[in-house]
Parts: sequence; structure tokens; C-alpha cells
Amino acid sequence: MKKIPQIIAQNLDDLFVVGGAVRDIISGITPKEYDLITTTAFEKIKFKTFEESKRGETVGTFIKGIKYDISHYECLDCDLKRRDFTINSMAFPVQKDGEILTSQIVDPTGGVEDLKNEILKSFNPYENIKSDPVRILRGLRFISDYNLDVEEKTLDAMKEFMPLIQNVSKERLFMPLDGFVRGKYFSKASEIAKKLNLEEYLGIPIVNFDIVDKLDPQCRWQAIFTKTKSINVFKEKVSTPSKVIKSILRMNDFVNQIESQKYDWTIKIKEEETECLCEILEIFKMDPTIVRKRMRTKPNITPAMLKEQQIEGKEIAKKMIEMWKNILGEDR
Repeated sequence: MKKIPQIIAQNLDDLFVVGGAVRDIISGITPKEYDLITTTAFEKIKFKTFEESKRGETVGTFIKGIKYDISHYECLDCDLKRRDFTINSMAFPVQKDGEILTSQIVDPTGGVEDLKNEILKSFNPYENIKSDPVRILRGLRFISDYNLDVEEKTLDAMKEFMPLIQNVSKERLFMPLDGFVRGKYFSKASEIAKKLNLEEYLGIPIVNFDIVDKLDPQCRWQAIFTKTKSINVFKEKVSTPSKVIKSILRMNDFVNQIESQKYDWTIKIKEEETECLCEILEIFKMDPTIVRKRMRTKPNITPAMLKEQQIEGKEIAKKMIEMWKNILGEDR
């Protein structure tokens, strides 16, 4: 069992590991980062930290590549009962030598049993979810990661307070949504997402949800938006990494061109995009043969050769597109 670094353990009083790290340890997973709580005031911390939250409620530190987030608490039970879901409302005490006492779990909301029974439940759903609507999206992520069923009162609260998600900072929304989309049990989580009107409040189209779970998780965002016109609404509502938006737009463009028998995609596609495009074409009942042939064919003409012939700029692209049209059009 990994220990908490001594520089942390020796300088913080009444120290506990909480949240996702506890959930992971119980599930037999080595945590990638740790949430810690202490009664020690931040100004008395003697090792180097950085401000983790804008409101100053959490500080963080990196030690040997592992991130530790540290928050302050006064009453342990109160702190745990205010957390989003019972599976995150558990704590392990930490000794001064850094040992995590997994045999002395603090579990005031029944999180161990809920994790065992694969139940997503909030201890006080109407208060805890209303206090931070992003917890609704975190719930979708946990369902997608852990194959959970949602307790009825918790689901009712998620539905009731989903409209409040529109008042949340856009920068907080993508991370839990990304976990939801890429999760192993996306199919189950997507059924809950439909009930939460994800399309209305966040601009994520649900029309393709039933087929994208069969895809590599790295291709799901692109497939969700294939043959839809929702990307601009999504961009307005959710602050999304530019590389994700760019990939969605490129993949949609490729699919549309192939369907309409245009060939601009032939000079734009990158090797690493091939498999994703082929998967998407297949789930939309389109033949990916043309893509595979494009990637394995070695043409007799290259842009460098055209430059030697004094052909420049857009004319090079036109010549290359026409060449690929002649090669690939044979299969049409």
C-alpha cells in the first residue's frame, strides 16, 4: 500500500485520505492522485503548495509526480456527508509516518456498501446536488466508469437541478463530460443522460448515443456529432479543448465528403485519423474501403514533384485531389 509522503503527513494534523482515492483503494485500483483533508490551517503548512481552487478552498502539491490536493475541515462526519455521492464520502486516517490505515475506514453514509452493490447515491441529494450542479455530470462519469445504477431520489434530484447547469462556469463542464463519454459503461450512462436532457442544456446531441458505445473511446466525441448540426451550440455552452473541437469538425467533414463523393479529404487526412474514420463510417453503414485504399496506395505523383513542374499553391492541391479521384473513383 502506497504511503502519503512524510513531509505531508508530519506537517498536517488529523489527516485523512478522502474521495476518489479511497474509492479506488477499495476497488483494488492504485490512485493516480490523492484528496486529503486536515484540520491544519493553510497558512501553517510548511511545505510548498499552490492554490488549487479559485475560492481558496483547496491547495495542491506535487511530490514525485503524484498530485495531492489538500482541503481544510472542522468536523469529519459533516465534511463527508456534504460530498457529492456516498462512494466518495469515505475516509482513511493517515499516520504521521504516512501509512494509510485502510482497516479504519470512516464511512458515515454507507459508501462501502453502495460501491459493493454498484449504486450511485447521494446522502442528501436535494441539498448536495443543488449546491453544485456539476455533480450531476460527475454522476454520469461514475456510472460510465463503474457500471452503477442510480438510486431513485438521487436521480430525481439530478433531473430537478439539471437546469442549473446553465449557470455554472463553462470551464468546469468538459472534464466530467469527457469521463462520461469515454467510460467503459457509456451505454448505461447514456440512458441516464437522455433522462437529464443533456442535449437541451449542453448542446450534446443524443441521436447517436445508441451506437457510439461500440467505438474506441477516443472516437466517441467525433461520432456523437456525426451528421448533426449541434457543434456550435455545444461550443457556446461548454468550454472544450480546441483539439477536441478540431477533431470533431475534421471527422464530420471527412464523413460528409466521402458520402457525397468529394475528395478534398484525401489530401487532408492524417495516418492517425484513419482507424477512427473507418470505425465511424462502419457504424453509420458506410463502406470504409475507400479510406483504407487511400492510406495503403503509393501514388506516382507527389506535391514535391508538382513543384518541380512549376506548379504552385492551390493548383498543387487541385492536382492531388484529381489524382486521388481517379484512383479511388475506380471503386465507385
